[in-house]
Amino acid sequence: RSVPSQKCFNIQNIKFYSTLPINSIKFYEDAFSMRKLIIKDNKNKSGIYKWTNKITNDVYIGQSIDLAKRFIRYFNLSYLKNRESLVISRALIKYGYSNFSLEILEYCDIKNLTEREQYYMDKLRGTPTKYNILKIAGSSSGHKLSALRPRSKDLVLDREDETKSKISKALKGVYVNEKSPLFGRNHTEETKALMSLTRSKINNLGKIHSEETKELMRQKALGRKHSEETLLKMSSVRGNPVDILEKCDLEGFKLIGSFISIRKAANFLEISPNTVKLYINSGQIFKNRYKFVSSASASKA
Repeated sequence: RSVPSQKCFNIQNIKFYSTLPINSIKFYEDAFSMRKLIIKDNKNKSGIYKWTNKITNDVYIGQSIDLAKRFIRYFNLSYLKNRESLVISRALIKYGYSNFSLEILEYCDIKNLTEREQYYMDKLRGTPTKYNILKIAGSSSGHKLSALRPRSKDLVLDREDETKSKISKALKGVYVNEKSPLFGRNHTEETKALMSLTRSKINNLGKIHSEETKELMRQKALGRKHSEETLLKMSSVRGNPVDILEKCDLEGFKLIGSFISIRKAANFLEISPNTVKLYINSGQIFKNRYKFVSSASASKA
């Protein structure tokens, strides 16, 4: 469903935000079954979101400069398991995605994220928000960050730039002409071709390459870094997706997680991938508790 978003008025750089009841601009009733739509709807968007536990009614307010990437991480159980210090991570693992709804409260500029997150945290004060341990938005210590005290990430970046600058100044004039380790070296034709490809900025769309050039380009692409979303898609295509179901006394089996490969599923339960594969093929119940279902085996059936 779609409802009016929170409005913001800017008059002479003084901001006035609506104090009307909170209305989400996007609402996803079942986070698990709607996860693909969630990622698609929020690609390249920054804003404020809210998780709601449909069993306990506890909520979590969060912000992100890229909502789609944030949700891809949320839907990765291995990622959550490595961050069990976070209350929301433990809750998603314990109750399962299907017992959570997800709302997009507002899309906003990156520079306004912390201010708008604080607005919603204040608005929901008094409601069950136990997943937000800290009550100050954008703070890792529970206190507002002073304008004179930059975040640790900014400090690290500043120090990295400072270090690079010092190294650059120290090495100026040291490795030039005959002092250079490459001075007088003859490159092979293959190396020259690779260097040429690196320097070239020509649009190769529709251009027919020789087999030698294709091989050089392929080798160059092996070192390319992909986004988390691309890696997830590539892994899903190459891997063998596996669902883990847990035995319940009254409800039969309940889905507790979906994984892009047998290895990921095995890592989650801290067992061998061969064990998972064995139980997938046999259809038996692991330790009389867990059942493994493979998409590949299901399609064959």
